[in-house]
Amino acid sequence: MTKRLPPLLALEAFDAAARSLSFKAAAAELNLTPSAISHRVKQLEQYLGLSLFRRLNREIRLTEAGEDYYSTVRRAFDQVAQVSLRVGRGAQQSEELRLSSVPHFAASWIIPNLEELLNRRPGLRVYVESSIRNADFARDAVDAAVRYGAGNWPGLNVTKLTDLSVAPVCTPALLKRLRTPADLREVTLLHFSQFPQSWSEWLQAAGLPSFEPKHEVYFDSVSQAIDAAENGLGIALGVAPLIGPRLATGRLVMPFGPLLPLQHAYWLACRKADAGKPAIKALRDWLLELMRRADLSMQAQLPKRLAKDAAAKTVGKNETPAKKPARRKGR
Repeated sequence: MTKRLPPLLALEAFDAAARSLSFKAAAAELNLTPSAISHRVKQLEQYLGLSLFRRLNREIRLTEAGEDYYSTVRRAFDQVAQVSLRVGRGAQQSEELRLSSVPHFAASWIIPNLEELLNRRPGLRVYVESSIRNADFARDAVDAAVRYGAGNWPGLNVTKLTDLSVAPVCTPALLKRLRTPADLREVTLLHFSQFPQSWSEWLQAAGLPSFEPKHEVYFDSVSQAIDAAENGLGIALGVAPLIGPRLATGRLVMPFGPLLPLQHAYWLACRKADAGKPAIKALRDWLLELMRRADLSMQAQLPKRLAKDAAAKTVGKNETPAKKPARRKGR
């Protein structure tokens, strides 16, 4: 007996809308009208007997059931695309993508999730370079780069991946010694040299401008400081939303705010001439989706008093970089 499938055109519309969280963007992708996308999604919802989206005033959000359904639909579509290329004409095609990334972003999100991109682009050969140095597109053998900064790099196509904020993170055991930010005087502060002033700015925002910690330790990278915090050495500043998966494990907690926005953000940069290449477009879509998931994960793990601040962030929008150069350097 043949198993009955949901309407395939409705599934296609749902997949496009769930990826972009926009009926308008899905319509442009599928060469349809937004009302046609909405109609097909409603058809799928009627078939399933549940709501897949929360329709707000100016945006749509996946329901919990929609998130669960989308993850399965996305994997199924990836598998169909993969096998189609393997048995079809695309089986003989291959492409390369050389990606440079700041270390913490690479370690937190690119490497743990890279298989997803490979499943979407069968035959794609990826080279990942992790470096705090900005890749030189005129000199280096690199196709795209994840950079930290203001996004105002002349001659490059840039897409904002996510805004960033920081707040203290520590182990649950250390949390028992902390009731208010003032209690940080009794623990070791873990710094990362890429953002040397972050702790002083956070302490200022927390109302502790003349704070003097008991001990301080400096690390070369964000990842090293977070690893040290996870091992109980002290308390570090977790970078949201990238810290979300670490909080989800329960080995780290975010005891109190404020959740302090950083001036700079993470961006995907490439040569303007390469912006429309299929591999670059696939990379861009994948990274934006990762950052949407990072934001959802972050909101789910935050204490209630901080969740409202995180929900107000704009994630993964292609914004025009600020004309004034920001004062913070580093990555």
